[in-house]
Amino acid sequence: MKYSKDRIRNIARNIVKNLENNKVVDFLVSRDILLSEIENVIEDYFKINIQAYEAALEEIKKKKKIMAGSIEWDITFNQIYEQELNKRLLK
Repeated sequence: MKYSKDRIRNIARNIVKNLENNKVVDFLVSRDILLSEIENVIEDYFKINIQAYEAALEEIKKKKKIMAGSIEWDITFNQIYEQELNKRLLK
């Protein structure tokens, strides 16, 4: 899934706004630095998701016995996708 820079910036602003309104944390850096870091984390997360998705597709293509669109394909794809996602998130 790909979001525009503006959409990601809007999500980051909403996160910071909610943190400020709920007084959940005290900021030790400027609001701009915090927004920038949150934007970077969101962008990195989406990149990792795309990489995991593509890796899962490649892996499932190697399994010739599974018919695309079948329940078995969906289950196998989801298992591989979760493994790939975990592998990338734990790096």
